Amino acid sequence: MGLLLVLVAIGLVDSLSMVPLALVPMTVALGSRRPVALAGSFVAGVYVVYVCFGLLLLLGAEAFTAHFGAGLARLWNQPQVLELVIQILVGLLLLASPWLMQRSTTAKPQEAPATGNSPAAMAVLGGSLVLVGLPGAVPYLAAVERIVQHDPQGLAGVAYLLVYNLIFVLPLLSLIGLRFLFPQQAGRIFQSLASLSLSVLPKLTAVVVVVLGLVLVADGIGWFLGHPLLPVSS
Repeated sequence: MGLLLVLVAIGLVDSLSMVPLALVPMTVALGSRRPVALAGSFVAGVYVVYVCFGLLLLLGAEAFTAHFGAGLARLWNQPQVLELVIQILVGLLLLASPWLMQRSTTAKPQEAPATGNSPAAMAVLGGSLVLVGLPGAVPYLAAVERIVQHDPQGLAGVAYLLVYNLIFVLPLLSLIGLRFLFPQQAGRIFQSLASLSLSVLPKLTAVVVVVLGLVLVADGIGWFLGHPLLPVSS
């Protein structure tokens, strides 16, 4: 019971990192004509991918985390020339991407607002956002470490992991619950938020992408000049 309470606490903290990433897709899904199907598929994608990552950690927790951590530390503190070149190229691509996207949208004016809003597409989007956030999954590593230290028998470790992930997606499930319990009121609110999100999101995304591109290019060039932009540990 003690372990379960600890996992619930860590899971709630961990879920805070997912909410900002998931808020726009969830708002758009819940403001659509198939709110439960689309939002439910998104949450399912998040849940399945995070569970799979947890199983990898659980099956080889010490070896995996040690190898993964050592690789990240080496890449951060002692990148090789090829890795720096790739970093700069990725940064340049990010800098150019808003311009390229604007050209593609003006070249194909007003194609029907794509129904890429299928349950499968939402599930893939949810899983992709989890993969993007994995480098910051420190609470998850702590939770898996607690499970391993507890030395559960049989499938108990997997059961703990499933419960943890259920807590992780609980805020997203609560949004679906609100939409289901108050279909008219919540529907109007989510539709308004979805319209606002879709108008603001492209501009916000462009700013974030350009800033990230600038950081990657400046840091990569800084390594060649002996003054990396991002801090490293000696």
